[in-house]
Amino acid sequence: MSLPAFQTLGNPNDPPLLFLHGLGAGKIQTTSAFPSLPHCFLIAPDMPGHGESQSYDPSGFSFDSFADLTVRLIRHLGIETLHLGGLSMGSGIALNIALRYPEMVHSLILLRPSWTDKRKPEHLKLVAWVGQWIEKLGMHGAREQLLQCPDFLILQTQNPPVADSILALFDRPETPASTAVLYKMWQDAPFHALSELQSIEQPTLILTTGRDELHPQLAADQIAANLRHHRSTALPARYHEPEAYHTALRGEVRDFLASNELSEPSPS
Repeated sequence: MSLPAFQTLGNPNDPPLLFLHGLGAGKIQTTSAFPSLPHCFLIAPDMPGHGESQSYDPSGFSFDSFADLTVRLIRHLGIETLHLGGLSMGSGIALNIALRYPEMVHSLILLRPSWTDKRKPEHLKLVAWVGQWIEKLGMHGAREQLLQCPDFLILQTQNPPVADSILALFDRPETPASTAVLYKMWQDAPFHALSELQSIEQPTLILTTGRDELHPQLAADQIAANLRHHRSTALPARYHEPEAYHTALRGEVRDFLASNELSEPSPS
């Protein structure tokens, strides 16, 4: 795979933080969440099938392949060790890298993790179905299918902002990669067993929010129970208190990076 599209913010001489977006999002999710972290060089890639990274063969999409691609980007930038984080799918990729390339990771930030060791997580099935329906029915037909789906109608009644986030998937580019990634990643898992996480020695910050069916507290709790060095914090509800959520998120990440200082990037 060729290197993904990416954006950087900050001074390249500051300690690097590579942060990976969630499924169906893109690097703008990262740069808008962290527009100006102090003393931090932020690296925000578009994973294949997201944003500007559309020219990929979706047959090889997996947590391993996305992790390998991220590691290639890190090496391309001449960085040996960095802070590593991610949201949802990005958290899974970050954990995969920490397990397979531990020497590259100084610390971990897991924001609203959604995958554990189970393939096809039940709470993400609507996202996967959207991808499958788009392939079969096109954008219009898939949207109509979703709007008639009983599971979606229940979610729309119980938590409209989360339902709206699924409808937003229809605002993405329609390409083979952007469509397939929605169900290809759902069909995979970032690691084989939760017990594997016990080998991770890096300090880890786990951040969760309430009222979020796509990122259940149980997933974060199961990950936390198997990490040796972690701190868990609940943020304001992302879909219901967005301003308070982003303010708290930036503060937690800023303080975590400051307390787990990486003095300077290590050129290769």
